Amino acid sequence: MYKIKLEDIAGPKKLPGFNGVGEINLEDYVGMEIDIPEGYSFNSLGSLDLDEEVDELDDVWSNDGVREEGNADDRIDSLQNSFSVNGYKTKDEPGMGSKDLYGKELPVEGRGRAIAGKRNKEKRIPWINLKKDEPGELARISAGVLANLKHDPATKATREDVITAGLKLIGDGELNPNSVDISTWLKDRLYITRFFTQRNITLIIDGIIKRHQEGENAVRIKERAAWMEVLKKDFKIEVDNKITFLFSMDSDTYSCRAFCEAVLEHGLSNPVSIIPYTKRKLPSEARKKLTKFITDLNTYVRLMYKTVGDRKDCTFKKINPSDHFNIIGCVPQFIVDHADEWDSKVLIDVENY
Repeated sequence: MYKIKLEDIAGPKKLPGFNGVGEINLEDYVGMEIDIPEGYSFNSLGSLDLDEEVDELDDVWSNDGVREEGNADDRIDSLQNSFSVNGYKTKDEPGMGSKDLYGKELPVEGRGRAIAGKRNKEKRIPWINLKKDEPGELARISAGVLANLKHDPATKATREDVITAGLKLIGDGELNPNSVDISTWLKDRLYITRFFTQRNITLIIDGIIKRHQEGENAVRIKERAAWMEVLKKDFKIEVDNKITFLFSMDSDTYSCRAFCEAVLEHGLSNPVSIIPYTKRKLPSEARKKLTKFITDLNTYVRLMYKTVGDRKDCTFKKINPSDHFNIIGCVPQFIVDHADEWDSKVLIDVENY
């Protein structure tokens, strides 16, 4: 624990209040005891520039590897509503993070509050500046999960969140996939017995080991609207719903929807481009869904010709579904298996998915 002192405040002591009302006084934090995550040390108390330093599409802000489904919109919406109604309160610990070698902010906890503040057009939020004392991602990922475990029941981290973090660290080479090392990580970094029964802890350990042995790794999960923004900003692909479409492949009904909304509506004269994404937790499940998605689309195109019957001499063998749609690639969501494509910001080929 670290007890904040007046001299710890760096920069302005007073920030503009949320909703344009009053002010946020950083001196309110003087005397507050802050739980500093393992692997970090306290540097100063200041504020975070929400416009310049917060990008919710960036991996470090989107909770990839920390929460199973990243920043769920309902959680952010709840925080936005709270800020709009109650303003920003200084009774709780501020968010915190450290800088990398290039000066980029690496949040440890408080992502949701920072994103909610930015979405509400606020400019600055109280923020604890940490010094990172150890290399790698172990400290940041562990601290993020621990912070989520401490949340109220509505936003509390789940068993699946812990498994996601464990798989991420194994994929990064920072956690060995055996019960002893995983148990040590859970005990020493997450204080896991404070949050889960022994039965659930055993399920977490077994889940991490089993899924790693099966070749699984953490999946980067976002809502469709967020993926559209990522594709536009980072992949330079505009999803216009006329030529290029983004569809979930997780349900059999989605392939039918893709056929009706994309192929029938826009792809009869020229092929449309389709990009699938998933919200499945397991890469193996997502791969099966991709195969089914493509198979169903091909079937629907063939049935279209059979039903309409505008080509008397056509047979199933002569019909080429690629005349009407192309899967131009999938969103690279598997944090380990798709790492090269994600870093290069290119779609991953269906054959390599």
